[in-house]
Amino acid sequence: MRFLIYAPFLVAALLLGWHYLAPKPSVEQVATEIAPPVSKPVTPPLLTIQAAQSLPPPAAASQQGTEVDGMLEVDQQGNLLITEQLRHLFDYHYTTVGEVSFEQATANIRQHLRGQLQQPALAQALALLDDYIAYKTALVELEQAYPVIADIDGIRARSDAVQRLRAEIFSAEAHRAFFAAEEIYDQFSLARLAIMHDANIPAEDKGAMIESLRQGLPEDMQDLLVPQIHQVLTEQTQTLQAQGADAARIRELRMSLVGPQATGRLETLDAQRQQWRQRVDEFNAERRTIVEHPGLAEADKDQAIEELAAQRFAPNERLRLTSLVDNADSENLDRP
Repeated sequence: MRFLIYAPFLVAALLLGWHYLAPKPSVEQVATEIAPPVSKPVTPPLLTIQAAQSLPPPAAASQQGTEVDGMLEVDQQGNLLITEQLRHLFDYHYTTVGEVSFEQATANIRQHLRGQLQQPALAQALALLDDYIAYKTALVELEQAYPVIADIDGIRARSDAVQRLRAEIFSAEAHRAFFAAEEIYDQFSLARLAIMHDANIPAEDKGAMIESLRQGLPEDMQDLLVPQIHQVLTEQTQTLQAQGADAARIRELRMSLVGPQATGRLETLDAQRQQWRQRVDEFNAERRTIVEHPGLAEADKDQAIEELAAQRFAPNERLRLTSLVDNADSENLDRP
């Protein structure tokens, strides 16, 4: 049943490191990368229904001590306001499937809605829940038609099929509220994937093109993507370094992900870290000589080390150096 809950999140399947980590992607590599970013909470335009204190505790152990995710909102006439928050509420309960049955999670949602809403909003919310269940069920059947996604065209075809399924089941209003941000992100992901794997585009141009794509997204989504791109960059860089990749290959990865300006800043940071490690190594060697000197008293050794640190490092650097010495002694002094 967990597959039923998480199936929508496979739609983008963006493999940012595919080109760099293997000459030919495997099937397993292609279908596993990106879930859409979490959207910012929506400010209630009219009335917000607060969580009822009389509701029983959550049935799933993983929900103990948590607040229900997803606000319920109604207008002045008592009609339900359909926002992404309602989908958050459904998913808050459905992510517990495995701890509880799908039927129990659905019953918990219905109980929550009945405890929070009055008519006509209650009937509207329950009807949307029925649509969501129908969507989840149909999505499992759709997966059988797209069991493996091994290329960009396959990813795009599946994304289009999922969007058509949503349009068939949900009203236009619910479709936009539940999935608009996700679908915008999916299109960005596909376009970025196409750029990354286009052999006709120079590596130094790919980062600028991807950045242009990012700037075309809604502003709040742009902000959410920045840390994600940098996280992917960090992970892929570490993987390349573990494989023994040279500086040119790492630079190619950076250029393709963040463009020439950010690549230049990262290379400057690399140089600073390398310089720091060299200075610490030199200090560590002299410090060890002092510590191992048999003719010096402990107090004299401490004074000599302090004088050495004052000669080699600025005051703010000595704070960092002292922390390294205190936490890990000389064995960890080479860490930046």
